[in-house]
Amino acid sequence: MTARTILSSPLLHFFVLGGLVFAIYGLVNDSPTVADPEAITLQPAEAGQLVARFTATWDRPPTEVELEGLMRAWALEEAQYREAVALGLDQDDSVIRMRLSQKMEFISEAGAATLEADDAVLQAHLEAHAERFAEPTKLAFEQVLLPADAGDADAMRRALEQGADPATLSRGSLLPSRLPLSAETAIDRLFGGGFARTISELAGSGWSGPVQSTYGHHLVRVIELRPAVLPPLESIRPKVEQDWRSTRAREMREDFGKALLERYDVTLPSAGEILAK
Repeated sequence: MTARTILSSPLLHFFVLGGLVFAIYGLVNDSPTVADPEAITLQPAEAGQLVARFTATWDRPPTEVELEGLMRAWALEEAQYREAVALGLDQDDSVIRMRLSQKMEFISEAGAATLEADDAVLQAHLEAHAERFAEPTKLAFEQVLLPADAGDADAMRRALEQGADPATLSRGSLLPSRLPLSAETAIDRLFGGGFARTISELAGSGWSGPVQSTYGHHLVRVIELRPAVLPPLESIRPKVEQDWRSTRAREMREDFGKALLERYDVTLPSAGEILAK
């Protein structure tokens, strides 16, 4: 077996990953190692963590009395934990299973927080996920809410084309007759889903319609259409870097989960059979 074959072995990768995970777990786990099952000992470093948490919460260090109380509470929690485990209370508990699973997920993605990316990597991420960063299409337009029967829509359109004030022709409502440049999502929240996309296709056509909204039918005139645009990396670099790091954390978590499952012979019942019962 060549060195290249050994280095490319998935099994080797798994053991390396496993070693890294448990090394990280040793750093993040705040539970003491039990050398003597009858003794409860709080190490100075762990007491320092209690001080740090108190300080972060109350913006000041604890007094000696407060720290003594914190340490006694820690000892009581540790004693209760040991007794609960001895009684088997940790078995078949869905909350404990979920909590332990969450800890494993945290361990699997902990390394993502230290990852760094250069501009080339971030630019590639920006382009691959443009929909996450693009500034949305924006529209400015005028609208007239037509009467319920909308029978005189053509006459109203001609009047508008001749310079009639939209505010004097619109059926009484609280809707503004003129909207400034607004994102499609904001327009749809006001007029109903799909309204912005429909009127964006009418840009440059003057007064058009009728266009249906949740309030009825409208005549509309698009004043300005600003298409969606992908900002340059330098203007949104922190946002792209955070998203890239989150994506890498998710990938690390998924890879770790896949590697864990490959260690076991997993047998699952048929979903269809279970649901049919």
